[in-house]
Amino acid sequence: MATRRPKSKGGSAGKARMSGREYARHRGCSHVAVIKAIQSGRITAEGGLVDPEVADREWEANTDPTRKPKKARSASAVAAIPGRVPPFVESRAKRESYLADLAQLQFKERRGKLVSADDVRIAAFNAVRGARDMLLAIPDRLAPIIAAQTDAREVHAMLLGEIRRVCDELSNAKFAGSAD
Repeated sequence: MATRRPKSKGGSAGKARMSGREYARHRGCSHVAVIKAIQSGRITAEGGLVDPEVADREWEANTDPTRKPKKARSASAVAAIPGRVPPFVESRAKRESYLADLAQLQFKERRGKLVSADDVRIAAFNAVRGARDMLLAIPDRLAPIIAAQTDAREVHAMLLGEIRRVCDELSNAKFAGSAD
């Protein structure tokens, strides 16, 4: 025969603390569920006794809402802890938000509105490398022609014309990953 523990005063409202079985009846669940909740740390018990007000708040905050019994719990019961969102609900909300962001990125990528940062880096590197090579080729092309010139204005015009030609070629170039 099980011995009954005396109820002692405790908690914030001075309510009597309960045994695990009494708390199970209070919650409308099995005694085993209360024991598992205490063992897993979802609710706290001192000396085998449970403060029902504290335990109710902890139960709501630390229980996966998708695994609750069919009896509906109100949203106001979850919000009983001021300024505190239950960890599972908070985690689920973050996860859903990240999944929505990921879906949006995948959608934009498939529509061609989004490209890989690595692809952009490679295309930029190739574009700059091509520009550098074209600019460095100017002296090789013009040196023999300029050497024969005696008029400074004519030399200036040749250099300017070649630089403009290279700039036009660069601005009209199609780079990998660019839109047609």
